[in-house]
Amino acid sequence: MPTYFAHADLPYAPQQVFDLVADIESYPKFLHHVAAARIRRRNGNMLWVDQVVRFAMLRLHFSTRAVLEPPSRIHVVCNDSLFGTFDETWSFADAPSGGTRLECHATYELRSGLIRMVLGPALSDLLGTSVKAFQARARQIYGSAASVSSEPGQVGVTSSQSP
Repeated sequence: MPTYFAHADLPYAPQQVFDLVADIESYPKFLHHVAAARIRRRNGNMLWVDQVVRFAMLRLHFSTRAVLEPPSRIHVVCNDSLFGTFDETWSFADAPSGGTRLECHATYELRSGLIRMVLGPALSDLLGTSVKAFQARARQIYGSAASVSSEPGQVGVTSSQSP
């Protein structure tokens, strides 16, 4: 099963970075692969979200459930028939150099062989692209941070295939 990991250090407080990732309905403004995102229901720290993502000419509709644990973690799962497995965990921790270490661990398995063949190779790039988009969005919303470097950190992305 394909698993992915992406990370970056951002010069902002963990709560600020958490707030960016938790602002799901703003995703279409800065995540180019997200055509639509709507919070359908809220119950305490749980969100049920309808999303549409686009890849070339494909548009995929699915729903997720997110558990918000501010300011340290967001866990997202999807049980729609599109996915055999969809599990994402975003974490926000103090970075050694100041600011926040943003990490995302993800496991995605598409049920359709055809969709898997088309999208599979793009999924690891997609996670890295998303982390870079959150970096750019943070600079847009919060500006430069005086206490740590405001230069964008390197985004690290790894993927692996488990049996």
